[in-house]
Amino acid sequence: MLCDNCGKEPARVHYKEMKDNEVTELHLCEKCALEKGIQLPHKKQPFMISNILASMAEEVGSDIVRCKTCGLSYKDFRECGRLGCADCYEAFKEQLKSLLRRIHGSNIHVGKSPRQSQDVFEKRRQIENLKVELSRAIEKEDFEKAAEIRDKIKELEKVAEDRSDN
Repeated sequence: MLCDNCGKEPARVHYKEMKDNEVTELHLCEKCALEKGIQLPHKKQPFMISNILASMAEEVGSDIVRCKTCGLSYKDFRECGRLGCADCYEAFKEQLKSLLRRIHGSNIHVGKSPRQSQDVFEKRRQIENLKVELSRAIEKEDFEKAAEIRDKIKELEKVAEDRSDN
């Protein structure tokens, strides 16, 4: 099958798009697909954010670990900056954790909170951070600092409790 666009090269990219309940199907060569802005899986693309993410990915286990569903290796992911399927998240779980930690500073999604309850969520976040600080102070046997942190936690918990009752 030849490319629908240029009619010269063999069609290697088969693209379907649904818009307004109408399906459009294109069979394109790689050159025409790139010109139309269609990303090719497992191919290096010109400067893109996915390339930056891929370059930040670690090399550890890149040839060994493969997705059982699509066969993508971690090395392939690093080269193209895109995962092959939903099961890749599980296959590369450990590598992705450290990558997300490096990119975002954490691998835990905090998300957004509704405006009216932002104060309560912020107080809870402060309390959690203080509890971590409290544990560290206790480990270091800095009991004066631990007592100060404990008092701050009690204050914030009381404020949060009062606001949630209203």
